[in-house]
Amino acid sequence: MKSHVRPTYTVGIDDISAWGQELCFSPEHPTVIQASGEGWEDFKSREKINSNPVNLAMTFVECFDAPVTALERHDHTQETLLPTSEPIIFAVCSSQHPVPTAEDSAFIVIPRGCAMILHRGTWHSPCFGIDSSTAYHWLADSDPRFPSEWIPIEGGSVTTALFAHCTDGGPRRHS
Repeated sequence: MKSHVRPTYTVGIDDISAWGQELCFSPEHPTVIQASGEGWEDFKSREKINSNPVNLAMTFVECFDAPVTALERHDHTQETLLPTSEPIIFAVCSSQHPVPTAEDSAFIVIPRGCAMILHRGTWHSPCFGIDSSTAYHWLADSDPRFPSEWIPIEGGSVTTALFAHCTDGGPRRHS
């Protein structure tokens, strides 16, 4: 089946409001409150990021190296994604679709120092490293009554121009 090259957006640079909200932990960014003292600087979200109690998780991931074929979504919670030391990339699709579609999919890059709060019901893939294996944190109400279900993307797999040449173990990223 055909793999579709989809647009890529970056948190803190591009408009990602169709899929979620950005948090950028930097001075004077409107989504955070800054505090500091001797030897430390703190940034916290200006607004609460979830109405439910949440679980904190850390996921270890490989570098993106193949098109994305399936997505999941959570109608019961907002999921916040936060890279550790390296940027991460993942596929999204609007919640308006009963199944994810290749036509309405895109990729999001979350740079180090930013986070993304997905809207409830936003279809999404796992995150991947861009240049190497990495890790990311996620916060969500991980309720066993709502298990994740990975749904194949209607219309074929999706990839981003950063990795459009990735097939069958080929090079991982354009130079």
